[in-house]
Amino acid sequence: MMDVFYYYIYLFYAKVMPDDYPHSNTVWALGFIFSLIINCPLDMGLAYFFSYTLNIFQLISITALLMLLFYFKYYKSGRGKQIVKKEKPKFFGSNTASIILTILFFLISMFFLFFSADIVREILEKKKAATSPM
Repeated sequence: MMDVFYYYIYLFYAKVMPDDYPHSNTVWALGFIFSLIINCPLDMGLAYFFSYTLNIFQLISITALLMLLFYFKYYKSGRGKQIVKKEKPKFFGSNTASIILTILFFLISMFFLFFSADIVREILEKKKAATSPM
């Protein structure tokens, strides 16, 4: 699954937004987008069950860890170049399905980026209102 996302994000950086270093930009973009997919539901779950939110250092640490992980997995090992030159992975053997699912993955991560703070705040306010004496 991640290989397909890597391939199509690479194509975006290579074709749509021509860049000198599409592999490195793909690694950083994939790491950042995946960190949004991890950080936001984690933060929402912690807020709902424990009335706790991750601080900025914890969020950045998770993001940096995922970026480092993707750096070693795809860039340092040469796996990214192998995916682009030889494998060209697809979801269900279809370019259209792969593009749609990659865009959907990106849109979900952007939803988390823009709305997770509001959702976590609402969760905490409802929990506070439910536990406060009337």
